[in-house]
Amino acid sequence: MRPSEIGLHLRKKLYQWQDGRQLPDWSRLKLAPTAAFPKVPRPEEAPAILREALARDSQEILAGRWKAFGHLEIQVDTPPQWQADYLVRKSFSTNRIAFQLNHRQLPGGGDVKLIWELSRWHQLARLAQAACVLGDANAAEACVTWLADWVEKNPPFRGLNWTSALEVGMRLIQFTWIDALLSEGQEKSMERLRSKVLPVHVWYTWRYRSFGSSANNHLLGELTGLILAVARWAELAGLAAPLEELQEAWEKEVLAQFAEDGGNREQALNYHLFSWEFCWQARMALVAARRPVSAAVDGRLRRALEFFLAVQADTDPWDCGDSDNAFVTPFFTDWNRVLAEWRNWLRYPESSPALRFWLGTELPAKGSDATNPSGGWQIFSESGMAVHRSENWMARWDVSALGYLATAAHGHLDALHLSLWRRGVAIVVDPGTGAYYADEALRTHLASWEAHNGPHAVGMDFPKRLGPFLWSRHHADPNLKPGSDSGLLGELKLPSGIASRRVTMLPREEGWRVEDRFQPDGSADYGFAVHWQFAPESRLEQTGDRKFRVARHGQAIEVEVDANWSSVEPVLEKRDGSFDGICSPGFRKICFAPCLKLAARGHNPCVFTTAFLASPRS
Repeated sequence: MRPSEIGLHLRKKLYQWQDGRQLPDWSRLKLAPTAAFPKVPRPEEAPAILREALARDSQEILAGRWKAFGHLEIQVDTPPQWQADYLVRKSFSTNRIAFQLNHRQLPGGGDVKLIWELSRWHQLARLAQAACVLGDANAAEACVTWLADWVEKNPPFRGLNWTSALEVGMRLIQFTWIDALLSEGQEKSMERLRSKVLPVHVWYTWRYRSFGSSANNHLLGELTGLILAVARWAELAGLAAPLEELQEAWEKEVLAQFAEDGGNREQALNYHLFSWEFCWQARMALVAARRPVSAAVDGRLRRALEFFLAVQADTDPWDCGDSDNAFVTPFFTDWNRVLAEWRNWLRYPESSPALRFWLGTELPAKGSDATNPSGGWQIFSESGMAVHRSENWMARWDVSALGYLATAAHGHLDALHLSLWRRGVAIVVDPGTGAYYADEALRTHLASWEAHNGPHAVGMDFPKRLGPFLWSRHHADPNLKPGSDSGLLGELKLPSGIASRRVTMLPREEGWRVEDRFQPDGSADYGFAVHWQFAPESRLEQTGDRKFRVARHGQAIEVEVDANWSSVEPVLEKRDGSFDGICSPGFRKICFAPCLKLAARGHNPCVFTTAFLASPRS
């Protein structure tokens, strides 16, 4: 840790001591909103599909039927218990000062992420949208009543909802939209809530904003919350910083966290879109405040947009690296199709009616292509990602660094991992995330070499995970080299040797040949393994000697393993006490899917081949 970061930690401790004793008096603040941001669209222009979604969602929310992380159905109280994990049906309510709480260790399988999810106020923003677009008085009344209840049950700096500056910044974003959406009909209620919500949230977000090795998507979210709040309520700048200073810090982070080829340096695909949405809302607020964004930042956001469209599948999307299914504000129509609606809007805004209504149609101007096509591959060299798309296949090959900054917080040990889609159906997938805190052993496994299909030394514990978001060190950056024909070669230097993989599309799109090898460093004998994880709802059957068939959602592929592999083990059902086949298609969602475990042992360098072929019975 650098001396400057140590100094910032000491400053944070000082702030905690001061704020734990007494907070400033903000009663004299005059929080008159400006009409500049956000500009609420005319309700009569709302598309029918959005109106139907808002009517449906407001009824569900009022009945306590909420969705966490966009996909987990939970039944909450009305109003909710704001410090409860409704998945394990347990309340962790406390009035203790937040600085004394360990939010990463909750008993009984609890995970603070679900508690925070309730307090990101997505559902309250949805009620405000329904009130504005549909004139739904019940939705408006519930929104302000539940906000007031939150303020009462979560006093400043007390309880689990005051343990993360990102979460506080997220609430600033939602409150800015809620205030604009309820500007007519709830003026007095919102005036009271402004004085209760805004000063303390701005104060906390600015004083406890992320720094050093924690400055990942958190800092982008915190700065976005501050920019939106100060753009709408100029007097709040006195509790944080002028909009000019906030913009300068934000632009610096955009250029730091998105690589020149557009990839997000956290190496976690879900956080790529999450960070981009933060950036776009901040840009909207700055433009509305007549503060133009630099060409460098606009260009970087455009390349980040193009990276996401290239790397994420059009249908049946799967993430890589950490994913908590986060989004910023519910601008979509369907909670189950968030990625699809964002993809449509990013590609062509008119094709995503709800996002077009809320965000308009402006996108950064298209810039020069930052990728280097090679043999059908679209290569993002700086981010370490290669994508191959054809009529019948999509391959996504991760040849990336472990993650961003010293902690590599959201990175996984997925270097040389290959994911495959057949005609839009995911077949070979990343194992997912599980949960951040609820099951430490499973989280460690899902981020490990053993859970991914990159070739790796057997029993290797490098780098070692030291905590939910902490690795002992970074592994070396992999090398990616064009091969002959349509093949690419990736190499990764590890303490025990060099792992390499060549991926080649076969002629006439018949399938893929994957050639793995491991060259030990000073060892006469060695062992390495590959773990092919198939997507949930797949069927795996053995069709011959070292031949298998995988079928899912109407598509099938044949898998052929060569004789050099010393062990070929299909895993067809869940095993007690084993993580084999355990995967996570969504945050806090765990299931079993079949997998194929391959192992090799020898004393001479040798190539070990796996072929994935189009099935004639597909």
